[in-house]
Amino acid sequence: MSKYIVAIDVGTTGTKAMVLSDKGDVLGAGYGEYGCLYPHPNWVEQDAEHLTEMTFKACKTAIEKANVPADSIACVAFSTQRATFGFVDDKGNMLNNRLYGWQDNRAASVIGEITSKIDAGELYAISGMPVTPTFSVEKVYWVMKNDPETYNKAKYIVMMPDYIMYRFGADDFFTEVTNACCSGMVDVYKLEWSDRILDALGIDKRKLPKLVNPSVKVGEVKEDIAKLTGLPVGTPIVTGTGDQQCAALGAGVIEDGFASLTLGTAGLLVVGSKTLDLRKSPGLMAPSSGALGLFELEGIQLGAASSYRWIRDVLAEVEVEEGSKTGVDPYVLMEKHVEASKPGSNGVVFLPYLTGAGYPTWNPETKGVFAGLKFSNTKSDLIRAVMEGITLEAKDMYEAMKTSDVTIRSLTITGGATKSPAWRQIIADMFDAEIKVLKVPDATIIGAAILGAIGVGIYENPSDAVANMVEVAYTLKPIKENVDKYNEVYQVYRSLYQSLINDGVFNKLSSL
Repeated sequence: MSKYIVAIDVGTTGTKAMVLSDKGDVLGAGYGEYGCLYPHPNWVEQDAEHLTEMTFKACKTAIEKANVPADSIACVAFSTQRATFGFVDDKGNMLNNRLYGWQDNRAASVIGEITSKIDAGELYAISGMPVTPTFSVEKVYWVMKNDPETYNKAKYIVMMPDYIMYRFGADDFFTEVTNACCSGMVDVYKLEWSDRILDALGIDKRKLPKLVNPSVKVGEVKEDIAKLTGLPVGTPIVTGTGDQQCAALGAGVIEDGFASLTLGTAGLLVVGSKTLDLRKSPGLMAPSSGALGLFELEGIQLGAASSYRWIRDVLAEVEVEEGSKTGVDPYVLMEKHVEASKPGSNGVVFLPYLTGAGYPTWNPETKGVFAGLKFSNTKSDLIRAVMEGITLEAKDMYEAMKTSDVTIRSLTITGGATKSPAWRQIIADMFDAEIKVLKVPDATIIGAAILGAIGVGIYENPSDAVANMVEVAYTLKPIKENVDKYNEVYQVYRSLYQSLINDGVFNKLSSL
């Protein structure tokens, strides 16, 4: 009998679940949407219970749509947002029902104190994570200083997947180590909790769960969860890894120089590397791949497709309303506006820093900017400018990577945003590169399924699984005249950013 994998991607704004065959074919899909909470400026939190309920819902919908025999489901495996965490008590309950999101920048206020206890260069040399409010360790330290009651009550500090797997029926809280690299508390070379970092910052190691590798069974689905999720009782729960490591796996990034560009809630340009010399990669994230033995050099943009969702919500009310009436995705309707404008958005350039800038500048004070607006500009120009601005930031990451001797031999695009034909062409033109487009663009789901399949013995290793489950639909080439235009736009983009930094405009905006 065929064996199927249930793969679940717990993202920032929603959970996707799919039932896949061992060849990577999608038999059923489900989605549960939720949002983030913004209780104070620069704080980004999530309702742990609501997120869990929507994850159960997505799983159940996917299984119902797949309509496969219950005894043919081999396992459930997870991809989750990284650096998002919470505190649980001795009964396994999430304290304050609060998950601290990776986009949360509250820890900016304690960065100076952290680097007085452990030098930023040393912290990066151990963990492979730049010192920035994005990662978990800085926010854990903030909670210790500003909310000691929560810290002291906690039995465990848990990463997002630890909590989700526990709610699905894991035997205890387990932290998958390659995802945990993005906590900033793991030694990336040893793949162990770093005593040096924890001791320097006074974080109690006893509050951190046991580390486990990807593709490890950590429990089985119990009867109560089976009713909520549609999973059969006894389904093995298998560790996946972080969403971007899963996306890279799902894009076939298992070799030196193979790369993926993922445009989702965040944007990640990920390049596989067999070796790691952090002296050559300042500012890059450098976690372990879910394919152990491979490192990932990652540039991150913090807003990415979230910025496009924002422009949908504030400028595309008509498309959203039409979509609700017709059942057509509003993003498909917005595509008409993108096509109605032209490369360069008729002179409008957008800086997509709605939640700060990631690699290479790591500046939480930056803000979003429209520049070049004229009476002649249209709604179509603004929508296209946001799409182009997100891609300009991705190009900026690539240009910065080149200065760190990073070579890209093959580039595959993934993520929900890459379902857009216009956006795919913009990426090819702006990078001036041939790009591979996947048969299943949700590479995070494929990556989780790969790790699940390995965990239950369907495949022996990532190479075998990728060969069987990852399929390139076609290769897209750049258009020469668009390449020339975007080289010009990119120079304007860089000049805009630098001018605003030099004049302190972002800081002044923050003080308003």
